[in-house]
Amino acid sequence: MSLSKREQAALDFAAQVRERTTNALLRYFFSHGVYVVRDDLTQAFVLEDHRDFLETLAKELDATTKAIRLAADIGSISLAEKEKAMRAVYEIEEKCGQHHGRRSQLQNEAATLLNIVRRWPRSPNFTATLVVGLLGSLLLLPSNISMGLTLLAVTVSHGAYRLFAFNRKKATLDGQLTEVNARFDSLVTAEVSQRPVPPSGPDYVYAKAIGVGVLLGGSAMTASLYHSSHGANEEAATHQVASASDSTTRTSTPGNAASGQGQGDSSQMTGKFGWMIGKPAFEVVNDRRFRAAFNHVSRDDWKKIAARFALTSSDGILLTDGYLVGKGCKAHACVSETAMFAINASMGKGDLIFRETVDYTTGKTVVRSFVWSDLPLESTPLAEWAKPDDAASDSVAETQDSVAPQASFDCTKARSDAQHLICSDAELAAADVELAALYAKAKAAATDQAAFKERTRTEWNYREQNCHDRECLSRWYADQKTVLLQLAETGHAGG
Repeated sequence: MSLSKREQAALDFAAQVRERTTNALLRYFFSHGVYVVRDDLTQAFVLEDHRDFLETLAKELDATTKAIRLAADIGSISLAEKEKAMRAVYEIEEKCGQHHGRRSQLQNEAATLLNIVRRWPRSPNFTATLVVGLLGSLLLLPSNISMGLTLLAVTVSHGAYRLFAFNRKKATLDGQLTEVNARFDSLVTAEVSQRPVPPSGPDYVYAKAIGVGVLLGGSAMTASLYHSSHGANEEAATHQVASASDSTTRTSTPGNAASGQGQGDSSQMTGKFGWMIGKPAFEVVNDRRFRAAFNHVSRDDWKKIAARFALTSSDGILLTDGYLVGKGCKAHACVSETAMFAINASMGKGDLIFRETVDYTTGKTVVRSFVWSDLPLESTPLAEWAKPDDAASDSVAETQDSVAPQASFDCTKARSDAQHLICSDAELAAADVELAALYAKAKAAATDQAAFKERTRTEWNYREQNCHDRECLSRWYADQKTVLLQLAETGHAGG
């Protein structure tokens, strides 16, 4: 309801009268050891020990009650009524103060008791812990063992910490509660109201924690057993592939060598690479299973590689000396734009080579290779094919080392496109090493280390998120070299 200023003033005055009267009476009762809250104040008036004193306040209480009723009923109080009510309030406060007892500390103990009860910890809910832990168990199924175990460990640790924190806080507050209750009991003479108490009854926190632990342990064990049996099946299938490879190589004859040397019966290839046998190379290289064997190749280079398998032999993928081998060339450019790969059927790792024309005016071509460090190019069927063609006098072949170029970071831990590009390109790797040395000099010379650190983080994030080809990385290294040179000389970047 919308109230006039006069009505609002009357209600404010009544609230002030009620508040001061109530506070004076509460202080009086607490000082005599009577525990009572505001809502139960009228019940304290029937206490025999305090009836005589309260009768002396009858006149003043009538005056204050009348003023409160006038404000509530008609929304107005005359100045005379206000003065009469305020004099009554003064009289009540004075008389209550004169008759204070010696147990005033009871009010402080009651407030302390209420604060402890309000801070009493709630029993932890382990639902989120269970859900995240089950997710970690599920990650164990697709061989994401490290991620799954990490998630399980973090989840269990977090759940254990919550349980420990709950018990520690509860034990601390329980000790404080015992001490405050003892002091409260020594001061109280009558409890008109129920004193504050913490939640009662069992919280079943240990039962819930044990239940969650059993569920997570069971799910993790089930996932581990599944993974073990699945791994054993894969290993057996791999051995079958290797055995079939050896058998096929030993039984191949000159009569069938020309049409497909080393190609085994695809019905015997039960391993995870059996699907490749006899299929066109262009179909295989665009399959995600094949791409997984070359996860260290950048997206930009992969586009070039895939284009060079547009035209392939009708024989498809061949099994030669334990390697699945495929050849191809780019449409309308089979003389220069060619590619070849070899995947070790037992290891699941592969080497790949492709030729790329870098200068069409001179016919200069470059042979680029992507090689696993523990699968040397010389040990695969690609070794002879990767050599430059002596008959082609108008072409120049440049081969990458089968050992990955040395960058300033560990290439075996490369994750982003930019890192894979650096680790597969000798020039970029050299630029990375040079920039790392220049970075150390610039850091030592930087006058504002916090700004230098923030700038480095921003630039590195830009490279990781935006550079997916060699041109972008080359520009990035050139720009950073310019800035870091200035930093090393002056201590601060220009701009």
